[in-house]
Amino acid sequence: MKTISIYFSALLLLLSVSLQAQTRNERKTMSQGVYESIVLEIPDLDAKTVGDLWEDFSKDFYGTRAKYDRRTKEYFSDDAEIAAIGKGNTIDIYTSIEDKGKDQGSELSMWIDLGGAYLAANTHADRYLEAEKMLIRFGLEVAKENIRMQIKAQEKALDDLESDLKKLGNDKERLERDIVKAQEAIARAEEDIKTNDQSQSDKEAEIKAQQELIEATKQKLKDL
Repeated sequence: MKTISIYFSALLLLLSVSLQAQTRNERKTMSQGVYESIVLEIPDLDAKTVGDLWEDFSKDFYGTRAKYDRRTKEYFSDDAEIAAIGKGNTIDIYTSIEDKGKDQGSELSMWIDLGGAYLAANTHADRYLEAEKMLIRFGLEVAKENIRMQIKAQEKALDDLESDLKKLGNDKERLERDIVKAQEAIARAEEDIKTNDQSQSDKEAEIKAQQELIEATKQKLKDL
């Protein structure tokens, strides 16, 4: 049991290091001014999908609502209670998510108003680390959802392949029925040919007999 726990901890550490490599701190403009943000690079997923995941994540993991503001194009969590970051006070979280380009994934930027000051790496090192952990945790949830989406897409592809196979099977059955019908039609045609040959022979005999009758009748005329 202890070995499993150590392995699990090591796995989490490895994932954390991997995700931290995708985060950075950067001063960026947001609705309230220019402040330091934590930026998380998210490959593969578009901003709309990430935004939906962020709303679910904020609610499920931190019990706070991330409401999207169409005017500022930011998600806003008012008076969020995250003890490790707020240190007894509520905090306001501003988040923007932007597409990086076609098939390039998206970028999430998060600013935290501690109440009188915005979170910054140099002035709030311990709180900043907790905020990074928050985004790392979100990154893990995003990775899980990305895999779930891949599985769903792969299952859809499998369904399509199975549907194609079923169609091919149905086509084969139809073609086999067509062959049976064609073979039956050929057999009937062969019988009709035999009947036709016999009918032609009978008709030729009738014609010959009629010709002979005509010649005999002509001879009677000559004999008169």
